[in-house]
Amino acid sequence: MSQPFEVGKTYRNRAGEYVVQVIEGEWMRIRYTNGKTLDTRVGIQARIWENIQFEEQMARQEERERLSREARMAARRRSARARRIRAQPRFQGFEEVDFEPKKRGISWSSRKEMGTALAQELGKRVPGDFGTWIVPRQSRVHVARKEHYNTDARDRNAAFFVATDEKGVTYGFRVGKPDGKAADNWPWSVLLAALSDNSVRRMLRAVMKAHDLSLDVYAMHVSYGQVGQISVQERGFLWEHQTAEQEMTKRMNWGDLAEYLQAEGAERRCDLYLRKRMPVADALKAGKDIAQEIASVFEALVPLYDTSVGAKAG
Repeated sequence: MSQPFEVGKTYRNRAGEYVVQVIEGEWMRIRYTNGKTLDTRVGIQARIWENIQFEEQMARQEERERLSREARMAARRRSARARRIRAQPRFQGFEEVDFEPKKRGISWSSRKEMGTALAQELGKRVPGDFGTWIVPRQSRVHVARKEHYNTDARDRNAAFFVATDEKGVTYGFRVGKPDGKAADNWPWSVLLAALSDNSVRRMLRAVMKAHDLSLDVYAMHVSYGQVGQISVQERGFLWEHQTAEQEMTKRMNWGDLAEYLQAEGAERRCDLYLRKRMPVADALKAGKDIAQEIASVFEALVPLYDTSVGAKAG
């Protein structure tokens, strides 16, 4: 009968290692490392030895497969990390040329990168999927929840924004309406209706004070332009407007503010900007870190934005 043993060589069974001392026909004598000897059948020990060899072979195969899986997973992680790095926004800060007027106005070349950086950062801070859109023919970029931004109706969208001009950078929240009467479900109408809610009022005052924001109103009178700047006072608000002939101011309470906005947007184009301005020198000095400052303002304005678009809090 074929068997794997040779006298004097070491093998192993379930009790441990042993040395073969004698083989006589179907019997063999083995000696364990502790000195004990055993007379046993060759066939029994052969099956045990073969089973052990098979188990070790399978264990080696499983280990090779495990190492192979780990290597593939590590390669996928490296590839994913490389893709994330490539996909990271490349906004490195503003440059002087971003504020210089040209034949067709200010040309801010990195606004797409800024928008992408802000959409990604805002998505890390609050629940939701945010996107970015360049405003055609303007040195401006919008950031908004993807499901609440209508590219076919930009003039009545609610969105976060960043814009540049010769004076510097402005950023914050914008909601507007085109000429004519606003529909009840437009962000403009929803926001103005919400101003009767005390919680919304407290939220608006708090964010304006915390981030030094002004409420700037643009409307179509003889021509389109700014018709008021509203700031928070110790009690109520202060409306200011300056023309070539005069400077006008008026104190407002919540009722005055709501009536003013309703009147300005009753039948004509009107835009409301809750925004902050940063001078050119400060924007240049901030470098790429300005994106974090802007994202912080956006984050504070999310509840007001969500109110205007009807988004549910995450």
